[in-house]
Amino acid sequence: MIEHEQALRPGAVQAWRDAIRQPTMRGPFLLVLLLTLLLLVFAALKPLGLMPRAAAIFPLWLHTLTELAAVLVALLVFVAAWTAQGRERSLNITLLGAGFLAVGLLDLAHLLSYKGMPEWLTPASPQKAIVFWLCARYLAAAVLLVVALKPDSALLGEAQRRWILLAFVGLGGSCVALGLAWPDVWPPFFIEGQGLTPVKIAAEYGLVLMLLAAAGLLVRQTVRARYSSADLAMAAVISVLSELCFTLYANVDDVYQLLGHAYKVIAYAFLFRAIFLFAVRQPYERLSQEIAERRQAERRLEFLAYHDPLTALPNRALLQDRVEQAIAEARRSGRAAAVLLLDLDQFKHINDSLGHGVGDELLRQVASRLAAVLRATDTVGRLGGDEFAILLRDVDGQAGVLRSLAGLQQTLAEPFFIGKDEVHVSASFGVALAPQHGSDLETLLGRADAAMYRAKASGRNTYRFFDLHMQDAVLHRMDLQSGLATALQRGELELHFQPQIELATGLMVGAEALLRWRRADGSLVPPALFIPVAEESGLIVPISAWVLHEACAQAAQWPAIAGLQPVVAVNLSALQFRQGSVEAVVQAALGSSGLAPQRLDLELTESILISDPASVLQTVSRLKALGLSLSLDDFGTGYSSLSYLTQFPVDKLKIDKSFLQGFGQTRSDTVIVEAIIALARSLGLKTIAEGVETAEVAQGLAELGCPLAQGYHFARPMPGAAMLAFATEHAAAATTGKAPA
Repeated sequence: MIEHEQALRPGAVQAWRDAIRQPTMRGPFLLVLLLTLLLLVFAALKPLGLMPRAAAIFPLWLHTLTELAAVLVALLVFVAAWTAQGRERSLNITLLGAGFLAVGLLDLAHLLSYKGMPEWLTPASPQKAIVFWLCARYLAAAVLLVVALKPDSALLGEAQRRWILLAFVGLGGSCVALGLAWPDVWPPFFIEGQGLTPVKIAAEYGLVLMLLAAAGLLVRQTVRARYSSADLAMAAVISVLSELCFTLYANVDDVYQLLGHAYKVIAYAFLFRAIFLFAVRQPYERLSQEIAERRQAERRLEFLAYHDPLTALPNRALLQDRVEQAIAEARRSGRAAAVLLLDLDQFKHINDSLGHGVGDELLRQVASRLAAVLRATDTVGRLGGDEFAILLRDVDGQAGVLRSLAGLQQTLAEPFFIGKDEVHVSASFGVALAPQHGSDLETLLGRADAAMYRAKASGRNTYRFFDLHMQDAVLHRMDLQSGLATALQRGELELHFQPQIELATGLMVGAEALLRWRRADGSLVPPALFIPVAEESGLIVPISAWVLHEACAQAAQWPAIAGLQPVVAVNLSALQFRQGSVEAVVQAALGSSGLAPQRLDLELTESILISDPASVLQTVSRLKALGLSLSLDDFGTGYSSLSYLTQFPVDKLKIDKSFLQGFGQTRSDTVIVEAIIALARSLGLKTIAEGVETAEVAQGLAELGCPLAQGYHFARPMPGAAMLAFATEHAAAATTGKAPA
């Protein structure tokens, strides 16, 4: 009764409804419905006396065939389950396989014991056949119920599977031996002339209850997509119909025997289908899927070998092949091919201010636009970062390239819309022609790169064609980078200092450390030449660390002037902040030199502040907590400087020298300088003007309230020894009250 109550609970009913709605269950459900209707039809015909003669319905030979079919299917279930591999070698699959091997053996014993069969150790009889029948049915129902109760089962080792197999074979063999050797221990199940006994009918209803419970649990698993539970559920349900048939027959040859045996074979077929799907077909389907995924991965790897993963454009390897083809065509036709190298102007600023996600999407949109305006025979590829290479085939020299350049520049001039951001970009192009400028990709790219740098130096958003003079510039740049890489080890770097003067007293209050590179031959390399090379190559990080240590060490030797210790101002690079090393370097420099933190002034550029404002603000705040001061360099030259004054704890604004060129002469420069000084005063900040070259400019700055200045009017940058002498002279002047010479 417990199983009936469970089956009638709303949850169980809903599970059946959900299972029936599944497309994979509709066909089996219709079959069950048809078999049920067939059973009901025959049940209705029997009271009406319309049943045909029993002998004509289920003769011995037909019983033998149906039972042989059942035994064969049971063996197939065992073979399919036992040969399963991998994760299909679970406890449930093993139970089904080993259990139905034993069921098949008992079905064979039932077949041999059926009325009319030759004597098999003991005479054949309905009683003997029913004993083996019930043993087989109860074993099958028990296996299905155990599997239904435990849908998730662990994998088994080979030894465990063999023990389970031996246990079931032993159980089946014991039932056969008990039925043959001790027939009297079994209650009577069938009486000739009277039919089934109440014990037999009760035993069949016990089977029905077990199978209904198993079917209900298996249907719940079907709704939850548990392996092949649908077929196992159908096997249990059809087995219920089979057992109901065996509660109705009065003669072993009547129609209910035929239906019962036919239903049993159908139930076994569903069971085999469940095992086959799970243990045989599903592994092959998964294998076909690991194969499909592997082929997809191979295609992906092949694609990535020749394409850029971000933009899906050809990469350097594919460009190499296409350039070789284009050069061969150009030589045959007498025309030319061209390699264009383009670099987006100020892309780093977009990345830093709007984020790398916007930067990546911008690169994808740029790639799409470039490809759209080119001919089908041309190729655009991405070399990395914001650098793209374009191959133009079959062009008539510079004139043909210019037509393509016009279209490329025009498409990039249109705004890009990325989410809520409207982004404007431009590009600098360098052009090399083949075969006159080179006959391979590397040479052409190198020469296009030289032309592109010339375009950038010309103000960006333009193009340049390669000429031989540019090659000298490329070689010179390579020489700078190579020499700079070993300049520290060779002791070729040195610091010069430019004094910072208090306008009210004329006394030195500090000095800015300026990097100089003196090569082995004694020549000085201008900072404007080697600093950009150092930044692009990453050498600026170790060089900046050296500058900080050296500046602190030398400043520690400067004497006090008018009771105040002069500060040393050191420029920081944006790359130091991005790598997160600046705080440790500052602490190490202060610790090794013994310089008080109050005597160190770090000069920050606006590019540092906008690179990653949240992270930079944390770093700047920690530096400020050490006790040093911060200056914002080149103030007024950036478009967003004012917004950072309220966010970052700076102490000084440095007025860029470009505003002093027309100071006192043009109204615009004068107004700008006056506004910066007034703004700083209102925010409680000091101002220091750089590039002061005349007494008139110094006087004008003092009158406007600018307290500090540096420039040629006061002193040119000088080596460390001269700086020490300059500071000593000012210290003496402060003591005697005489102005320094």
